[in-house]
Amino acid sequence: MAPSPTLTALLQAAVAAYGLAWALAALGNRWARAPLAAGLALQLAWTVWRGCAIGFFPLTNKAESFSAGAFALALVALVAWNPARPFALTQLSLAVAAGVTAALFPQQLDFATPLLRTVWYPLHVPISFLAVSTWVAAAAAGVCWWADRDRAWLARVDRFALWGFGLWSASMVCGGVWGVLAWGAYFMWDPKIIWSVILWFHYASFVHLRLTPSLQARPWVRPALALAGVAWVLVATVGTSFFFGRSSHAF
Repeated sequence: MAPSPTLTALLQAAVAAYGLAWALAALGNRWARAPLAAGLALQLAWTVWRGCAIGFFPLTNKAESFSAGAFALALVALVAWNPARPFALTQLSLAVAAGVTAALFPQQLDFATPLLRTVWYPLHVPISFLAVSTWVAAAAAGVCWWADRDRAWLARVDRFALWGFGLWSASMVCGGVWGVLAWGAYFMWDPKIIWSVILWFHYASFVHLRLTPSLQARPWVRPALALAGVAWVLVATVGTSFFFGRSSHAF
């Protein structure tokens, strides 16, 4: 079903607001946070409108999936706002990229299949996007540490990595329950599920590194692993949906 032009314009306006926030952050303007908040409000309206139109949480196609990713990235960027250019631009760049990708995909309204019509699906997917966005914030803090070697950024790297790990763990629990309802199994040898487990072990190890005495004199390890984690995230989210063959989790 084709959406109304106004609905499509809402998403485009939200992406434009994120782009304005990125430009202002690049200039070091303290007003960059305002268009970011406006973009979130516009995208929330787009999400609610589509949800009401299909009678379900709007996570049924590529446009809605990338839009949810952009919303989560922008939300974490707003909540964890810091005017440092590397920190803000790292998060906003990915939010803009996800938003533009969502706007480029077909905007048709798709109704949820029976496999999706459970509370566990709209819990599993948004929580996973929030986890990924928090890990992006950890990587952004790592970029800032590489830029000025201020140890305060290390604390942010650790905090965001831990929060993301907690959210990802909750997402995996919800996903496991949904898997039983949808396919009759908690785990399958599916590319996205395998990479989700890899991500879990990466960050499970990561959050313990600051407690390792032999690494106390190597502060660069955690920022480096935070940056590597974003690469694994891209493989787990985008790569498994478009480049790893057929997956039951493909967008």
